[in-house]
Amino acid sequence: MNTPTPKALLAAALLGALLSACASTVPTERSRAADEGVREQEVSDARLEHEIRLALLEKLGKDVLGVTVEVKGGWVRLFGAVDKRSTQDLAEEVVKTVPGVRDVDNNLTNREEAAPGTPVARAVGHAERKVDDAVLEMRVGKNLLEEVGRYALDLEVEVSDGVVSLRGALPDRERKSLALRAVEETPGVKKVVDLLKVQAR
Repeated sequence: MNTPTPKALLAAALLGALLSACASTVPTERSRAADEGVREQEVSDARLEHEIRLALLEKLGKDVLGVTVEVKGGWVRLFGAVDKRSTQDLAEEVVKTVPGVRDVDNNLTNREEAAPGTPVARAVGHAERKVDDAVLEMRVGKNLLEEVGRYALDLEVEVSDGVVSLRGALPDRERKSLALRAVEETPGVKKVVDLLKVQAR
């Protein structure tokens, strides 16, 4: 009977270890599927990021050029500095209207409020603007109820420095036009950001 020599045993052991190592580095079906899933999510997030940037530029203009948008699995984070408080406040509302967005973490700052000056004076000015916005929001809501009736209850009105964003869905284009006109004709409204949708029939 032939007894394997120590060299033959060592060679067999090395060959076994090498084959085992190679097998562990070969991608399995499960790991390939996981990699594909990660890549698909990255593509989906990148697509959503572009849609968000486009919506922000269309609705809020050049003030959002310095805004950074991060998207991960539909969760959106906004950060950067903007010139207008209305941009800071309304950016979140715009992003929420983009299909695929789950939630928004708004970390935008306002250059105007961060500027040097008397902190007390800035705080008083900020409080006064908040009161003015709240009053204007009530006036807009009242006008919407008069123009589109119960459908106004399904709409979300956000006011910042006289800029009004209107979000929600209406049953037809006629009511959407009525709603937008009602907001535009409200005294004190500087601009209307149209985030309204018409329900598909």
